Amino acid sequence: ADVLNYEQPQKYIVFSENYNDEYNIPVLTANKAFILGYTNEETGVYSKGETIIYDDFTMDFKFVDFSFKVKSSTIKMLTCKNFNDLYFMYNLLLSLNLMPQSHQRSYISILEPTKIFVPCYDEQLIISKVLRKVDSYVDQHNKYLDTLEKYKKGLLQQMFI
Repeated sequence: ADVLNYEQPQKYIVFSENYNDEYNIPVLTANKAFILGYTNEETGVYSKGETIIYDDFTMDFKFVDFSFKVKSSTIKMLTCKNFNDLYFMYNLLLSLNLMPQSHQRSYISILEPTKIFVPCYDEQLIISKVLRKVDSYVDQHNKYLDTLEKYKKGLLQQMFI
């Protein structure tokens, strides 16, 4: 199914890497780091709503629902065509476990020609709602786990003082 549009990042690339946590606009990458820092550059901000950022070399995906800039020209912004749910599409893309085959741009050579089954829009919405709830539950538990790890670290520091 032809379900995604992609947009080149040139007009959203940050000019300066002088990031500062005092600034408001996140600079994103699709890899594990996700937020590289914050910029005060107010021109060229992606603020069109939800998108999937996709790294053309690593094939990493991130779902984004806030305004941002990017650092790299290898990032593509993906949005849905027609009646498709973007969060569903994001999870579908993650489930494909796509891997880069060499150090080359992969959107046109690998992702775009990939054939997938896509349920109707109403089913996508139901699946997306369930996945959002599960993701929220996972986030809550990860925060709790982080708190426990900090608590353990504090206890260990007190033991060996």
